[in-house]
Amino acid sequence: MLSFLRVWCVCLVLAASATAPFAQGTADSQAGIDAVISRQLDALKKGDGQAAFAIASPSIQSIFQTPENFIGMVERGFPELRRASGHRLLKLETVDGAVVAKVLVESPSGNVIARYEMVEIDGSWRINGCSLEARQDA
Repeated sequence: MLSFLRVWCVCLVLAASATAPFAQGTADSQAGIDAVISRQLDALKKGDGQAAFAIASPSIQSIFQTPENFIGMVERGFPELRRASGHRLLKLETVDGAVVAKVLVESPSGNVIARYEMVEIDGSWRINGCSLEARQDA
């Protein structure tokens, strides 16, 4: 499992070059990003790999190739996201030119802080990677 997480982190770094500039703090961007993260967490909870994979950026899709590979990676490396019962967007920030959404994800297996790298493609936000920053007390 550790090697899978390392691969995911490398994927996140490789995909970072695809991000667009972010207008810090715009309400439309915040609402759009939160909606995309909500849709993916909902799809993961339902086991809908196709819907969860469709929200990933083209860079991430090219790495995992199929919805089955993608949801399998999430199941093994990010079980808290797979079983999320709720979430709250904490803040948006720009890190090395990339838009990052810091999100508290509530899960029966424990709450985590997830950092979603976002990319805007043709006016729509997509998830370009995710890492877990810290586990919180449930």
